Amino acid sequence: MADYTILDELLNLSSVKVTHYQLVGPDRINLFVEPTLEFAQCPECQQLSNEVHEVADPQMVRDLSIWDRQCWLRLMTRRFKCAHCRDTFVERLEWREPNRGYTVRYERYIYQRTRKEPILQVAQDEQLSEDIVQGIFERWAKKRSRRAAGRL
Repeated sequence: MADYTILDELLNLSSVKVTHYQLVGPDRINLFVEPTLEFAQCPECQQLSNEVHEVADPQMVRDLSIWDRQCWLRLMTRRFKCAHCRDTFVERLEWREPNRGYTVRYERYIYQRTRKEPILQVAQDEQLSEDIVQGIFERWAKKRSRRAAGRL
C-alpha cells in the first residue's frame, strides 16, 4: 500500500488518513480518506463504542483547494452500535458538521469571502450555486451573532 503521509500532513484533518488520490482533469483532486479512530462516542449516553454496525456509501465533502485544484474528500462514514444504550449512531468528525457537504474550514472560508465580496462572485469563483453560498453565509452569520450575544 502506498504511503500518503505527505497528503495527510497537507490535509491536516484529525481522525482520518488519505488512502489514495485521483486527479480529475486540471482543476480537481479527490482525496480518498478513511477514519483512523477505532472508537466513536455515542451522542446519547456519551459512552465510547468500538462496535461498527455498518459502513455507509462514500460521501463527497468539499474542502479548501490544494495546488489550485478543488479538493474533494471521498469519506467512508461508519455507523456504530452503542454497547451501553444499544442505539446506533453515525460517527462525528470535528472538522465536519453533520449532514454538511463541506468541511468546517471550507464553510468558514466561504463566509469570510462573502463578508468582503458579493455572493454571486464567490459562487462563480467556487463553482457553487448562489443559494449554497447564501446558506453558508446565513449559517455562519447566525453562529457569529450567537457567540457575540454570549459575550454580553
